[in-house]
Amino acid sequence: MNNFPILNQLNKNFIVFFILLSISSICLFQSFSLENKNYLIKESYGIIQTFPMEIDYAHFISPLNQDNQVKVLLKSLTTNDTSGLNNKTINAVMKIYSINGTLLKTSSYPQGFNYNSTEPIKLATNIADKSIETVTAVIQLTNLEKTQPLSDPLTIKLGLGQVIDR
Repeated sequence: MNNFPILNQLNKNFIVFFILLSISSICLFQSFSLENKNYLIKESYGIIQTFPMEIDYAHFISPLNQDNQVKVLLKSLTTNDTSGLNNKTINAVMKIYSINGTLLKTSSYPQGFNYNSTEPIKLATNIADKSIETVTAVIQLTNLEKTQPLSDPLTIKLGLGQVIDR
C-alpha cells in the first residue's frame, strides 16, 4: 500500500540524523559547561586542574576517657597549576562514614585557612559512638564557602587503633 518508499526512507534517515545531532549537541554543551566551571576556578584560584594531594598522616584512635578521634594530615603535591593557591583562603571538608555508609560527621574549617603548599592541611574530628570500629574519611578541598570543589575527593579507610604515617 505504500506508494512512496523514497519518502519513507528519507523520513527514517532524517530521524536518525536528528537523533545523532541531538546527542552531539548534548555532548558539546556539557563540554562547554565543564570549561565554564574550570574558568571559574581559574578566575578565583589561578588553577584549572584538580588539586593533587596525598595523605601524610592519619589515625583513628581512642584516647583514654575521651571520644574516638579521627585525624588526617594532607600533603599537597604542588604543581605549576596549583601554585596559584598559595596564600589564598580555601577550605577543606572531611566527611566520616561508618562501615555501612552512614554519614557520621562532617567537619571543616569554620573560617577557612590560608593555604601554604609547604604546610600540611590538618583535619580532625571526634566520634562519640564508642561502638564504631571502622570509618571511612572522605576529604575534599573547596573554595572558602565550600560550594566549589578544588580537588577530587580523597578516601581513606581506618580501623580503630590504626595509624598511618608516611
